[in-house]
Amino acid sequence: MNVALVALCGAGGVVIGVALDTLSGRIVRPPEPAPAPAKVLEHAGAVAAAPPLTADHGRDAPAAETRRAGAGELALSGLLTGAALALLAVRVGDVPVLAAYCALLCGLVAVSVVDLRIGLVPRTVLYPTLGVTAVGLLAASAAHAQGRALGDAAIGGVASFAAFFVLWWFFPRGIGFGDVRLAGVMGGALGWLGFGELYVGFLAAFALATVVGLGVMAAMGTGRKTRFALGPWLSAGAAFGIMWGPFALHLWLTRP
Repeated sequence: MNVALVALCGAGGVVIGVALDTLSGRIVRPPEPAPAPAKVLEHAGAVAAAPPLTADHGRDAPAAETRRAGAGELALSGLLTGAALALLAVRVGDVPVLAAYCALLCGLVAVSVVDLRIGLVPRTVLYPTLGVTAVGLLAASAAHAQGRALGDAAIGGVASFAAFFVLWWFFPRGIGFGDVRLAGVMGGALGWLGFGELYVGFLAAFALATVVGLGVMAAMGTGRKTRFALGPWLSAGAAFGIMWGPFALHLWLTRP
């Protein structure tokens, strides 16, 4: 284990985590559209119309979510990011792909915190994370002469996006389209390691989401109508797949 590398990743993660959460703390949920005024009803010559619009119309419409990141959230984001990057350095080691996965985990922590705070997977964080991670995987593939790994990453990303798109299409109340985008990013990152690691990552994500979902339903007593953030558990599954996916896959394939 390269102690200096682990310390550098951990310290850098704390700084980057705080910086990203400071920026993403400005992200707010857009307001819900105001209900449309009642239509004019005509019956037997009588007309019942909605009240006339005034200058005050719309003031009672739901406002945008304005809760911002506080000091506790900033500290938590920094510590989580630092711990994630230090652990990643321990598990992955001094290899070219480490930079790509460090960038990915930094973005996933920021995405998870925003999703927990306002129930939204922010594109303004996810898209840059995808871009930097893709560049890192491309560089790692070139360094290792692993063109096939890059192809597997593309297949994994497209397949994961497509699978979640189908889920979103048929069950739009179950997941948001931000989760579909996040699944695509997650599938690409795990696909670079292999399809087995991709399977392990999503299996871990759904296992975590199931446990958390059951706990939330039991605590709130809202049954199947309960809605909770899925992004953090997809992110946790991605981190598990990257750091322990090869090990878990080896145990599965070599079990007696």
